[in-house]
Amino acid sequence: MLLNCRTMRFAVTLSGLMLAAGLLLGTFARITGLSVPTSQLSLVLVLGAVFLLAVIFLVALIPGVVRQMDECRH
Repeated sequence: MLLNCRTMRFAVTLSGLMLAAGLLLGTFARITGLSVPTSQLSLVLVLGAVFLLAVIFLVALIPGVVRQMDECRH
């Protein structure tokens, strides 16, 4: 199976990092004069993080993946 504990952990961590980078970049866009390009990149990062987390959540609901995730140590 493609999804295991390591890839699940990596995807959730990547989603969190993308969200944090998007929020920091959004704050940077408000402070500086580069608001148009940085705010667009910020939006892409935040929406990408939400999309990645939603996809990982939906994949984790597949019965075969659920059984494999039960074996993970939390």
